Amino acid sequence: MKVTGKECRFAVYVKPPEHGMPDMHFVKECTHYEDGTTKPTTNIIYDYQRPFWTVVKGARQYKQPKEWISKEILVEYKCPQHELIDRAARALGTPYFRGSLRDLQQNPYLFGTDIKSTAVLKHAYMQKYQGTKETMFSVAYLDIETDVINGTEEIIMLTVYYQGKCYTGVTKSFLQGIYSPIERIAQAVNQYLSEYYEKYQIENVDELYDSEIELLQGMIAKVHQMQPDFLAVWNLDYEMTKFIQAAQRADVDLKDIFSDPSVPKAYRYFNYKRGPSQKVTASGKISPVPPAARWHTVYTPASFYLIDAMCAFKHTRIGKQERPSYSLDAILGEELNLSKLKFTAADGYERLKWHAFMQQKYKIEYIVYNKFDCIAMHLLEEKNKDLSLFVPLYSGTSDFEDFRSQPRRLMDQLHWFVQEKGYVMGTTSQALVYDTHKEIPLTGWITNLDAELIIDSPLEIIKEDPKLKTRVFTNVSDLDISSSYPHGIQAFNISKETTRKEVLEIEGIPQEVYRQENMNLSSGHVDAVQWCTNIIGYPTLKGLLDEYDSNR
Repeated sequence: MKVTGKECRFAVYVKPPEHGMPDMHFVKECTHYEDGTTKPTTNIIYDYQRPFWTVVKGARQYKQPKEWISKEILVEYKCPQHELIDRAARALGTPYFRGSLRDLQQNPYLFGTDIKSTAVLKHAYMQKYQGTKETMFSVAYLDIETDVINGTEEIIMLTVYYQGKCYTGVTKSFLQGIYSPIERIAQAVNQYLSEYYEKYQIENVDELYDSEIELLQGMIAKVHQMQPDFLAVWNLDYEMTKFIQAAQRADVDLKDIFSDPSVPKAYRYFNYKRGPSQKVTASGKISPVPPAARWHTVYTPASFYLIDAMCAFKHTRIGKQERPSYSLDAILGEELNLSKLKFTAADGYERLKWHAFMQQKYKIEYIVYNKFDCIAMHLLEEKNKDLSLFVPLYSGTSDFEDFRSQPRRLMDQLHWFVQEKGYVMGTTSQALVYDTHKEIPLTGWITNLDAELIIDSPLEIIKEDPKLKTRVFTNVSDLDISSSYPHGIQAFNISKETTRKEVLEIEGIPQEVYRQENMNLSSGHVDAVQWCTNIIGYPTLKGLLDEYDSNR
């Protein structure tokens, strides 16, 4: 069948395993055929040539870094990602550079190196196959349960739901002593989940495994065969922690489980990076980051991207009202008026005690419970399309690991936008303060009280406990301006291209006066007459009237 187009779902970069070997980009594709059908495919590219630019030597007179620059005074180079530092250093005339890429980016004559090679590759697919209609991402859902009876926390079952098939693997040790477990699971599915199985024509597949590592290997092998775009987990950190522990117990490397079977052994790779659990404000205040607001990343060359559905749900709703809870049960209730499976026999048990009771007394029903968690995630996705539509749409050419960073995604989009205009983006320097900034003192401007600082002065108003500090405060205010920076930039045409001179000092006018007046002028709190009076020394309206009366 003739190929009419391809979509790059995502690309994974792998460094050269050894010196002298090429680097690798593993690309997940969606291939389009002339009969209108699509098929998930993969592609391995060695030593992909990504671009960068340097300013021609004759134009290197400026010292401050530029945000972008015309291609007319640039020289374009291409090289593999792993050679970028060396090749860029040589192009700049420093062939024996030994620092990092970030160090090299302090050079104001280097351009286009902030964009990742994976983003460049994805954009190249878009350019090559411009007529290809973008399709929604396919999503598989995974959920595990672990042993809470014996204190091992070993994985005892794992379910994957994908496109109408529900696969569940269970360890034989968990079902020990149960006669005909596969038949009994099928009967329980029919009893508790028939509504969903009939509506979505779900095929049920159950398998038994000798150990937890064989369970993990066997079920992930099925996902490799499915080739979904996303493998979604609700609260990914829990599953990944258990996967890592299972691999350590069996002395097995997860790279051989999660890397695509087509990837050569030398290039197989696995790394799990947890999202930050705390953030530090400009004032140095440390505050916790709730689990749903974190963004965990799994780095592995696979045909599917492991993603936390809970975090995706949270981050696609940034700016909206915070939910009391981001547990799957809570979100199902709010979004679909559903709940996770409940069993009358387990009424009165909660959390770990509930799981322990079910694992001891109702093993078959517990397996059905595990299945429904995956089906429920599908029902949620069917309604909201967070993963199939919005995460890919909002990401653009950016890596999914950067989804939580709106500035990073905007910069990637800007990279391609300015190139269409004949420019190339500059690079982010570590030197954020330059000598010219010293001429413009930054102290003394309007200072806002950080919200977290008011905690130091709460009211003590509880009669029964006069020393108890409450969360009630007086003399507080809050100001929030929607899109203040972009609107201000647009209204006043503020950019480096439109700025020729900046006022450093006005003779006879104290700095705090012209600062305040200029801010009042831009905010609409002062008219032109008052501004001219205070800044230029024009007479007041009353002064003008008195002068008029005296000269009549």
